[in-house]
Amino acid sequence: MGSRKSLSSRSYHRRGDRMMNRTGHAEGGEDRIANRDPTKHRYEQMLASSGTAAVCAGADNLIVSWNSAAEELFGHSAQHAIGKPLSIIIPAKLRAAHDAGLARAVKAGHARLAGHSVDILALHADGSEMPVDLSLSMWFEDGKPMFGALLRDIADRHSAKKRLEHLAHCDTLTSLPNRNALHERLAAEIGHVPCSLLLLDLDGFKHVNDTLGHSVGDALLTEVGARLTRAVGSAGFVARLGGDEFAILLSDCADPLRVDALATRIFEGLQPAFELGGQSIYVGTSIGVAMSPQDALQVELLLSCADLALYSAKGEGGGTRTFFVRAMQNSSEQRHRLGSELRQALSKKEFELWYQPQVRLADNSLSGVEALLRWRHPKHGLLTPETFIGVLEDSVIAEEVGTWIVEQACAAAADWDRLGVGALRVGINLFAAQLRSGQLLNVVSAALRKHGLSPGRLELEITEKTVLQHSAVSTEALRRLKDLGVGIAFDDFGTGFASLSLLQKYPLTRLKIDRSFVDSIDRKVGDAAIVEAVIRMASSLGLTVIAEGVETAEQERALVRLGCQEAQGYRYGRAMPAAELVDAIGHTLAVARGGFVYRARA
Repeated sequence: MGSRKSLSSRSYHRRGDRMMNRTGHAEGGEDRIANRDPTKHRYEQMLASSGTAAVCAGADNLIVSWNSAAEELFGHSAQHAIGKPLSIIIPAKLRAAHDAGLARAVKAGHARLAGHSVDILALHADGSEMPVDLSLSMWFEDGKPMFGALLRDIADRHSAKKRLEHLAHCDTLTSLPNRNALHERLAAEIGHVPCSLLLLDLDGFKHVNDTLGHSVGDALLTEVGARLTRAVGSAGFVARLGGDEFAILLSDCADPLRVDALATRIFEGLQPAFELGGQSIYVGTSIGVAMSPQDALQVELLLSCADLALYSAKGEGGGTRTFFVRAMQNSSEQRHRLGSELRQALSKKEFELWYQPQVRLADNSLSGVEALLRWRHPKHGLLTPETFIGVLEDSVIAEEVGTWIVEQACAAAADWDRLGVGALRVGINLFAAQLRSGQLLNVVSAALRKHGLSPGRLELEITEKTVLQHSAVSTEALRRLKDLGVGIAFDDFGTGFASLSLLQKYPLTRLKIDRSFVDSIDRKVGDAAIVEAVIRMASSLGLTVIAEGVETAEQERALVRLGCQEAQGYRYGRAMPAAELVDAIGHTLAVARGGFVYRARA
């Protein structure tokens, strides 16, 4: 509430034949003025003209002084206010406490609030309440207690404070409560009533942001927030934690069936397309659930449990809900230990590169190798990527290990040249961190120059997971590398949500058909049809194709019949160290028409 409009410039209250000014003191002529205390007179004049409301009252609770600023603040003239009880400016709900406090002060001879400034609610003449700042003082006149109050309108300050509190607890994009608000709500309820916490992370949101722009991404987040609110209704508390992460708190809920029913409504609510920016956009979500008191009795621990459950749901491919179980906590601790050991493995040179052959199906000649990471653990022996690659990808050393792989693979290829093995192509799997850093072009170019390799000898393999974490900088780096002659292969094609738009966006040279389609290609018509469609699509886009996981002659014949150019798998050899690969090539290559032919296993 802003300042009130002033009444008349001078207001008087008559008490019998005496005239009283706004300060409540009688004006009775020159002789009376001459006899007044000069100091007291100056004080009264100061209060009369002060911009701060000044009100004085006696022990009987009746107002004896009321200046012009009080008129403006409260809407009562001095003539009306003087002689009235202070209750005319005290809201009804606070009057009992005021009366009791006044009685205590009169009895004790001192006021507890004297000398202090407090914010209270006051009552205006129009019946509205307003926040004011009160400074109280107490003194004695002729042995009787008197009370004085200086009051300032703080409606603007109060409004600003409320605005700051709102901003501190509200997400400005979606207008949903934010992380701070969720923390406070959890703190107020956890330990008092059972509750269920759902953490949600949108599947595919980054791709929307990167391809359609941040404005469309922001609009999508707003629409998602609205759909979540509708799905939850009045039964829960919906908050946006940041990015594409949301949270839902169900109070007084320890029923997993109720939580599961809500998760189903959320999945169904997000299923229809979002019509934004002239396009139909589809996103899903993964949900992690933790419940109190069974999972945790502290706010941070409950959030951590829900986050672990969300991580598990994302690890299952997304689009699902997962309840927290203790094994997840154990797994998290194991990941932490593994991450520490991986950092030591790099410095202790425990990583190795092994190489798996790749052949041309037309003549079974060796065309290249794929470099695969191995970890020679001091306690557990040789570990394959399945046991540690997920942790390594998320670790701070991922880019450093990726750089080491590029260097080692190029060095091995240069050694093979010197040994007369032949100009083999070397495939390298990239980490998402290498694409994000902006250093990929420099790292690859430096390694090629250092070891005297032509760019065509190197092929960089990216997966859908890595490209969905790409940036415009990384896309440009891949394009420049392709222009240099470096191959760019899309690994595990067909296993995720990769679309034709992705294939057209990235500067690819090859598709790698995932082993899951190759496994039954000679027995299942559907798998053969998928592989054939991929091969034809790749051909129309000017891309070559290599099939992974080939183990039998029947699979090989099916791939040849469908037009696949290259293959790799146990049929042609398992991954092996560089030295063993040289020996294997020496034993299995035969001279044929001036070239080398790789003998596949029968």
